[in-house]
Amino acid sequence: MDFECQFVCELKELAPVPAIVIRTRVAVSEIGPLFDSGFREIRQVLESQGKQPSAPSFARYYDMSEGSLDVEFGYPVDGNVQVSGRVVSASTPSGKAATCLYIGPYSEIEPAYSALMKWIAENSLEMNGEAYEIYLDDPFETPPEKLRTQIHLLLRED
Repeated sequence: MDFECQFVCELKELAPVPAIVIRTRVAVSEIGPLFDSGFREIRQVLESQGKQPSAPSFARYYDMSEGSLDVEFGYPVDGNVQVSGRVVSASTPSGKAATCLYIGPYSEIEPAYSALMKWIAENSLEMNGEAYEIYLDDPFETPPEKLRTQIHLLLRED
């Protein structure tokens, strides 16, 4: 598959934004089906209250070990949302992050992470172990080679 990636890396200060999310541990191979059903579940919570997300969907990766991911995913929201079941209130990450924009299929995102990690090392920065992705396009409406993902690697702050 042909697609174009641009890796312009930069440092950003992230401000927390209220969100509703699902947090779980999942096998790497099951992340796609989890996101399909989970994002649908979160949207149903919003729609049942006549609300919409205030920004694009996101995922926060806390830990990856032995082929599984500790992941939190959801939508930023404005105002109060009544949550239920496994959908809970949270916020997007805050603090310093190295970031770059990836354009292409989710399955081929690794080169963007490699470029970002190299940039972090070259700038004498240190990751805190968490990654945060913002999905700027709807994968059901956008061709895979045009999907835009804003990648943030959260940094240690001493």
